[in-house]
Amino acid sequence: MSELKLLTLLLVEDEDELRRETVSFLELYCGRVIPARHGREALNLIASERPDLVLSDIRMPVMDGLELAVQMKKLAPDTPLIFCSAFTETDYLLKAIELQAAAFVRKPVDTDELLAVIARVALPVLQRREIQGLSDELVATLKFQLGSTPAQQGVAEQAARVARTSFNVLLEGETGSGKSRLASIIHQLSPRRERPFVAVQLGALPLHLAESELFGHLKGAFTGADRTRAGLVESAQGGTLFLDDIDACPLPLQAKLLRFIEEKKFIPVGSSTEKQVDMRIISASNRNLKEESMAGHFREDLYYRLADVTITLPPLREATETIVPLALKFLRETCDELDRDIPLLDDEACRHLCNMPWPGNVRQLKSVMRRAALNAGKVIGPEEIGGADKAPVAVALPAGNGQSTPPPFPCGINALEKWSLEEALRFCGGKRMKTATMLGMNYYTFRRRLEKHEIATDEV
Repeated sequence: MSELKLLTLLLVEDEDELRRETVSFLELYCGRVIPARHGREALNLIASERPDLVLSDIRMPVMDGLELAVQMKKLAPDTPLIFCSAFTETDYLLKAIELQAAAFVRKPVDTDELLAVIARVALPVLQRREIQGLSDELVATLKFQLGSTPAQQGVAEQAARVARTSFNVLLEGETGSGKSRLASIIHQLSPRRERPFVAVQLGALPLHLAESELFGHLKGAFTGADRTRAGLVESAQGGTLFLDDIDACPLPLQAKLLRFIEEKKFIPVGSSTEKQVDMRIISASNRNLKEESMAGHFREDLYYRLADVTITLPPLREATETIVPLALKFLRETCDELDRDIPLLDDEACRHLCNMPWPGNVRQLKSVMRRAALNAGKVIGPEEIGGADKAPVAVALPAGNGQSTPPPFPCGINALEKWSLEEALRFCGGKRMKTATMLGMNYYTFRRRLEKHEIATDEV
């Protein structure tokens, strides 16, 4: 009965002595007991005190229990009402049933029976309170992890709501805005937290190997398949499959994903046996996937299957008040890793950080602070932050195959690599995927090279 200590109970009884005795008894088990002499007084107390449960006599002056039940349906429809009365005429009982009373206890009261009835009726109330408490705790945890701006807190509330469900989730936001991190958080807060979280970089999968990597293959299914191998999908059984860079998924692979996502069924390469899996699917895109589907760059039917819930992460430049707290967090983590004292981040460095455009968002900020932690002395000033405030270089895309001269010698390998990437992008009209293919690089690696050299393009 200890859970009853969490309850506030309203007792409505017109007989003074019986009311006092019952209150004294119930106070031994319930957290709080509020007495009322009749239905009208009870209504006022319901409005002001919001009790969890009402225990009421039926025949009373001023307003009887049946009229109280009618008024409670309007004022507090979710508050359970237990009738406790010596009057057991059929008409009263039928009226109580019609008014959806939670229970009926006969007078004179058997205390064990009364406590058992209260415990039974209170169970849904306590469960709702526990769920609400968990929900509030989830939101508070996410708000702490994701930031304090209205946009970030909106993301936290969405994530907390969806974490407990099995809905497919689509995360949208710029490169480095924290989509992978949020996907992991949603998984950790979900009922599937004890099962695997498997991330798939779709942009890094060569098309000719993508189906095998995702769905597995049998021995001898193709040249080089010297053993049977389970795919990434099967390894996520019971947990969460995170499809990162879903916007970079080629159309032929999108067709393969469509039926799997809809039915959670797949056939390994070289097999004729269908397999069934159970998992939550979270996907992430750097682009607005609905716009991509409307433009014909992404299958519309696949988009709707992925986007039961869409959460858009704000870029770091729109949350400047979170930049310094995040920077200090990354600085502390890196210093722990390096086993060194945490240097002071001076005021000028803080202003410097807040004034940067951060095209690489949180990922770029983390990289900058890791580098600063490695190179700084006892104080981090703007000079330790370095050139992180430079805007990304927009690659010119001339109509022809115009060429620029390479950087003059002596120069470092980084300068040559940056020049080569820019020239390759010019040659391919600024299209990243086409350029990566021409250079023989997987798309994910190529994109990281662009971020490293702060090269921005508008085309995939």
